[in-house]
Amino acid sequence: MRLAELYLLRHGESTANADGLFTGITDVHLTAAGIAEAEHAAQLLVESGAVPDRIWTSTLSRTAETVAAMLPFFLPRVPQVIADWRLNERNYGALTGLSKAAVASRYGRQQFLTWRRSYATAPPPMDPARLDELAHTEPFHSLPPGALTSTESLGDVVKRVTPFWQEQLSPGLTLSARTLVVGHGNSLRALAMLIQNLSIPAIEQLNIPTGHPLRYRFDLSPRTPELVSADYLDPAAAVEAATLLARQGGT
Repeated sequence: MRLAELYLLRHGESTANADGLFTGITDVHLTAAGIAEAEHAAQLLVESGAVPDRIWTSTLSRTAETVAAMLPFFLPRVPQVIADWRLNERNYGALTGLSKAAVASRYGRQQFLTWRRSYATAPPPMDPARLDELAHTEPFHSLPPGALTSTESLGDVVKRVTPFWQEQLSPGLTLSARTLVVGHGNSLRALAMLIQNLSIPAIEQLNIPTGHPLRYRFDLSPRTPELVSADYLDPAAAVEAATLLARQGGT
């Protein structure tokens, strides 16, 4: 059996995470705690003998900052780093930048959870003026038009992540012994759905905490890479963090 490893890592805590906001496509930065999470994730990878050969990120700053905090731990190896907009976070539409607690209070817990967790329901669309403003700023100014929509459901994220998985990530497993994807809560949930063939109810309940490397092992002997196992490098800590995340309303 010829094995390849793929690691999914949600970026470290951002300023919007810390403030309890719907972040989405807002290009925010990491907190000091987020940088520490990234460094700890790098240490876990090094201690597991799993320094990546290739790293994929989104085009948003918080994933790039996570990787920047990790790279010194990987020396002398310098992994190839590639950004792809399809790994960007879900666009929460009109909820972008709003307090999650305030949204839950105004619209009720059930509507809050539907917008935040359901597979098919997208939040109300973003105001056209704000959307146009974002279209003229980085990173969206230099990205394809499809990289910026007025709102997205989780299902929409799965649709844009699927070609990335089929065209880039899955074929690339045969080229790199270890690949790391640093993404966002929803883009990584979309990848997990594709990799593990999860049902819609299962993906609606899945929570991926910040800073915890999730490891997939693939058998490369078949024509298409075949999933062998899935586990966190620090299972106990990851389960604790995911449980806390679920109590807060989920990823």
